Amino acid sequence: MTTRFPSRRLFCLLLVSGLVPTIGCEKSEAPLALNDLSEGEYLFVERMVILERAKTAALLDRETGDSLLDSLASAWGDSSLQEAVAGVPRDPVRSEAVTELLGRMIEAEQESLLTSTGLDRLDKPLPDPAPTPPAEPTESE
Repeated sequence: MTTRFPSRRLFCLLLVSGLVPTIGCEKSEAPLALNDLSEGEYLFVERMVILERAKTAALLDRETGDSLLDSLASAWGDSSLQEAVAGVPRDPVRSEAVTELLGRMIEAEQESLLTSTGLDRLDKPLPDPAPTPPAEPTESE
């Protein structure tokens, strides 16, 4: 039996492993930028963005996308999950900051992925969006 899209499982596992340490945290770290990340954290967010780009290509052109996702799984190898998870911070405050940066990166990618032809985004540099300023409290808060 062949398993299609092993990267989907990888994506889910990486996302969950990155989010779990942030549950129930009250403290927060200053918003991060790409140059603030450790090598392991960078690998984690880079792979998440690449997977989003590859999934877009698969949605637009199923055959090419399938080949691309299979190629990623092959290139990253069997240890890709362990390598990426090893880079996820264990400190809940830091994990929350990395997860917040990843969310900003995916959000910054959203518009370009919607207008993408699929493969044109794969080799682009990672987005490094500035943090969004906190919302002004309203009088009722």
